[in-house]
Amino acid sequence: MLLIEILVALAFMAVVAGVALKMHQASLDYNRDALQRLRGQLVVENVAEQLTLIPYEELSDSAAALAEQSATEIVVDPFESGAFKGLHLVVRIQSTSGPLEHHAWRLEPQS
Repeated sequence: MLLIEILVALAFMAVVAGVALKMHQASLDYNRDALQRLRGQLVVENVAEQLTLIPYEELSDSAAALAEQSATEIVVDPFESGAFKGLHLVVRIQSTSGPLEHHAWRLEPQS
């Protein structure tokens, strides 16, 4: 009888160890995905910050060069809202969890 109890206990321990390993692997996968998403968000925010430092007149040309350097997609669309004109900038990057975007608006300088 003792041998059967030991075998049942070992089988239970094997199942519990397997479940624990699967949970640990799922946790590692989640952490890796979260870290990659954070890295993507930091890249997008960094590029958006660099775009704020570029003079308005050079923005369209510099955005293309910056997009190549940073492996992001930068869309520059002109907009007009009442008396204001400017550019709508969208910085986009693909992440494992989906696209990450940052929107920014630059107003045309007053003459």
